[in-house]
Amino acid sequence: MRIGIPTWAVVAIGLVLNIVAALMTNFVIDGLGEQSASVIETQTNNNQLIQLSWQQLDALERRRETILVILAVKPDMGSLPLPFSRRLLQSFNDMSETAVTQHNMPLIMDAIDQQQDLLRNKIDTLYLDNLQLADSQRDLGSKISAYRNLALFLQVLGLALIMARDLSRKPS
Repeated sequence: MRIGIPTWAVVAIGLVLNIVAALMTNFVIDGLGEQSASVIETQTNNNQLIQLSWQQLDALERRRETILVILAVKPDMGSLPLPFSRRLLQSFNDMSETAVTQHNMPLIMDAIDQQQDLLRNKIDTLYLDNLQLADSQRDLGSKISAYRNLALFLQVLGLALIMARDLSRKPS
């Protein structure tokens, strides 16, 4: 006994499957692609901030070395002239009026260490954020791949059902 499904019903199901595949591609996959692009942009911004923080950390270390060299070259000098002290300590708001002297060196070195610790913590936080974003990017990539495969399967199945119309014609 043969079950007779009307040809138009098979074709209609094929068309519906193709429409579902197109809608899935247009809305779901494109939406996930936008999320993925946003994650990549955030990672890029974090990498730039990490680079900037490393440069600031390096600049602080060079500033420390400059102060130590100046005081080592002129150990008998009482203090650096105030304009030079201000320039060397300008990144420390509370120390801009502090004189660079042997007496103030522990205070200055502690301020540099604290600033460097803050920058290192910022770098660590941004790096850990990037690791989490990389995991999220991998998850989005696998979702996009799964949806693409599903959409392709639905499209091929729909086309096969549409082609069934031609196969169901009886030769006269």
